[in-house]
Amino acid sequence: MGMLDRYKKKGGFYQLLQLLETSPVAKREQFLTLIAGESPIWEEALRKKILTITRVYSWDGQYLVEIFSRVQPMTLAYALHGSPPEQIESLLSCLPPISKRKITDLMAETNPSAAEKGTCVSKMVSEVRGFVSQGIIRLEKVDPELHIPENIEELLNSSVHSIPVYSNEPAKKDSAPNIVGESDDNPAAQQEMDFLKRKVNQLASEVNALKHENTVLKDKLSQIKKIA
Repeated sequence: MGMLDRYKKKGGFYQLLQLLETSPVAKREQFLTLIAGESPIWEEALRKKILTITRVYSWDGQYLVEIFSRVQPMTLAYALHGSPPEQIESLLSCLPPISKRKITDLMAETNPSAAEKGTCVSKMVSEVRGFVSQGIIRLEKVDPELHIPENIEELLNSSVHSIPVYSNEPAKKDSAPNIVGESDDNPAAQQEMDFLKRKVNQLASEVNALKHENTVLKDKLSQIKKIA
């Protein structure tokens, strides 16, 4: 059973996306590498839809105020801590003066560690994803590239199935096409047959190599699950 199998049902893409979004960057890349080994199409789609705090900060102020007014002030203060002053000023300009002052005061009074800041950034992303689920933030308007079609699993699975799938069984040599006029007395035909036999052997070797690579990826996935 592949890693993706459990996520191919309706809602699975969203669940996997949330797992990636709340994972540290290094672990996220490990997951994506494993996913790419099973389906490059899924890996590409996930990368395009991953929500990051940098992406959130790029949104228009009318949407940021909806987010900043709903998260805990301390969470926002920790998440923004250490950012360039001009960025902080730009981001908080969407808030009423009193709310803005509360955040800046908290930032001046606290000195979160890198881990604390990282935790709050992750919490911010999770809360924004929650606002999307609740319809408070509508990505089709806010950031259309991040909008997830309702039937995305079906779309991705049909894309995967449209790609030729090669059997794990080695190709049979006797399946080579019959060549008109083939005989030992026909050097050209015999040469063509020899070429086809070599090609079949080459394809069989490639299939075996892919099977070995698949086994290695499964072992890696097992290791990742243990540390997750």
